[in-house]
Amino acid sequence: MRRCVPALVLAALALAGAVPASAADDALSLWRENRLLVAEAALAATPKPYFQLDFERRRIALKTRALVLFEVPIEEYGLWGRRPAIGPTAIERRDAFSRPEIRPGEEKTQEKLDEQILELADMPTAYRIFLAGGVEVEVLSVVEGRWQRLRQRARLWRWRLSRPLVTLRQRRERREATTVYLVLRPADAQRIYWSFFEGLDGILVPPR
Repeated sequence: MRRCVPALVLAALALAGAVPASAADDALSLWRENRLLVAEAALAATPKPYFQLDFERRRIALKTRALVLFEVPIEEYGLWGRRPAIGPTAIERRDAFSRPEIRPGEEKTQEKLDEQILELADMPTAYRIFLAGGVEVEVLSVVEGRWQRLRQRARLWRWRLSRPLVTLRQRRERREATTVYLVLRPADAQRIYWSFFEGLDGILVPPR
């Protein structure tokens, strides 16, 4: 909370005219950059991979030691609820993906065994990822075709219209949460699911 005070004070002074808006913007940018560098320095100190969900740059990246392993663009996003702070996070869980199973007593042929070997192309293109701090991310994919796009537009509008009801339910349950939707290219959505495992640490950079 203390780290948020300088940014809040600068914003209040800028509104009151005590600090030029440009100076307040520069100071806020420096504060955000400092928070990002501190969070990344801690994760880059080890060889473990980590992700960066950056709404400001509309990018999702997988990194190790500050080097980008791969990066995908966010085609569209929406955010509702408590604005998350810029800083460290982690994947707590994600939607389960069921693979073909061999039933008890069923012959284990090579064909059956091959069916259990999952590839990138087998990964889902729509799923949910739950981040630490009560951030729920719903991943959707860009669709082709007029009617498919219209259905997705309708789905996103339902998402937006349902958010006030979600907020009321959360208040009754005395909890705060953030819900996000991301629209990615299908291949990018599959790549994220393939690479972003439960327990993976990361950095969240919310929009300004």
